[in-house]
Amino acid sequence: MTELLDLPDEMILAIFNKVKPQVFLLCSMIDIGNNRLEQLALSKCHSIDLTFNYGHSSYRSLIERFYFYILPYISNNIQSLSLNLIHLLHFDTILKYYNEITFSLTHLKIILCRFHCKSGKQFKIGHVSRNDDHIISDITSISCPNLKELTITCYRNILHYDRFILLFPRLSTVEHLTLLLGVGASRFGLDHFIDGFDLQRNVISHMPHLRQFNFYIRSILKDAPQINIDILRQSFLEQRIQQFVDCTLDYFNNHYGQCQVFSLPFIGTRLDFISNRFPLFDVTNTFSNVTTLLLFDDIKPFEHNFFERVTQALPHLKTLNVFNLLEQEETKNTATKLIVFSHLVALILHDIHMDYAEQFLCRSHLPHLIELFIRNDALLLIIANNDQQAKDNCANIERLRIVEPWIEPTNDGTIYDPYTRSLISSTRFIFNYAMAYVHFGKDDYLQRTRHGLNYIRNVHRNPKTGGYAWIIYDGKITDDTNHCYGLAFVMLAYACALRVSIEQARE
Repeated sequence: MTELLDLPDEMILAIFNKVKPQVFLLCSMIDIGNNRLEQLALSKCHSIDLTFNYGHSSYRSLIERFYFYILPYISNNIQSLSLNLIHLLHFDTILKYYNEITFSLTHLKIILCRFHCKSGKQFKIGHVSRNDDHIISDITSISCPNLKELTITCYRNILHYDRFILLFPRLSTVEHLTLLLGVGASRFGLDHFIDGFDLQRNVISHMPHLRQFNFYIRSILKDAPQINIDILRQSFLEQRIQQFVDCTLDYFNNHYGQCQVFSLPFIGTRLDFISNRFPLFDVTNTFSNVTTLLLFDDIKPFEHNFFERVTQALPHLKTLNVFNLLEQEETKNTATKLIVFSHLVALILHDIHMDYAEQFLCRSHLPHLIELFIRNDALLLIIANNDQQAKDNCANIERLRIVEPWIEPTNDGTIYDPYTRSLISSTRFIFNYAMAYVHFGKDDYLQRTRHGLNYIRNVHRNPKTGGYAWIIYDGKITDDTNHCYGLAFVMLAYACALRVSIEQARE
């Protein structure tokens, strides 16, 4: 049998290139007493990619080894460094060896979000217990005298924009800059939309060597003044910005306004708070590379035809988040053709009118959907309708998150708090509808229920509202004959688990 060390260097390097993430490879080859493997590993240290998550315990031990043993060893070799949020939390460790890294680093990429391991969906920065002050402090502490290329991605609204822009005077050597940012309204933040004048003053003027500047920046203001979009466009024509630039303005009934400015060709893969008025459907397919889309409109509903056009404009869409409480106006019976979302893997239907649950689960074809976030009352309605298309769309669900509607407390003298009463009510509905949704005998039901109870995970309480969100992992449960009952069975297991909990509480 051929051993690894018997292979030539070229073949070993070819094997190394297939190992992902390569950081783990470095942990397994450096400082282990084999000089040949160590030298080969050091030749792969010029570019370090830390944009992966490491939830598994064995990965955590490797990451600790990397930060405390491997990083000091290879610091002089690193020229390109990519970090996501979960690794940025270790930035203090990196700073200990910053003197060694800072002079060699020429490429830096920071992504302020985390990814779901299965769907690839980006989670917002707020999903970790660290506030903006620390994040911005870490970013603005960066100082790389030889940095040539910088990329920062933060789709969550940056509240401390005034602190964030302090980074750029420290990076005067940058030649290629990419900014994909969301900037939110706050008492610490902006009092105007970001335009060409703002970018010139706070970014470009500090980078005399800048040759290429790609950006997509979304800024939000409360009680935003009405602005002529031609004036906004003119602000870019008067600056030292070589790329073609376009922009959009939108105003909502909730008294917020939004401005989106972007260089062309559009390089982002995500669009947030897109309304019916956004120029998504242009003849040049400007946004065809977008894979994540958040739709929001409190002025006009999203109709069936709108979603048809979305599939044409965004053929690679993987994650879709819909916020719209307005009832669809077009007659549902007129939509006879299913809309096909060929690549959609994650669907989020939280603050919606019931029409949108039916729109996606009953009047669309979602062949690759594996993650669903939905209000329980909307899901109950779908289950009650016993729609075959909904069954097909939900057959491959692997992760289901259900949000219980919050019920205001009442003083009726009962021994149960509002949460328990709502669970009792909701559980009965879920139990009955799930039983009607899949047809199987009593014995099988008991067996599958016991199996399903093992898949209930993670109860989270929202401290602001007092409501509860139940997260169910591995929802695709298979019996001994390898038949998958998908979403309906998960709901049944969910209902039975809640019933057991409530009965125990009563006792």
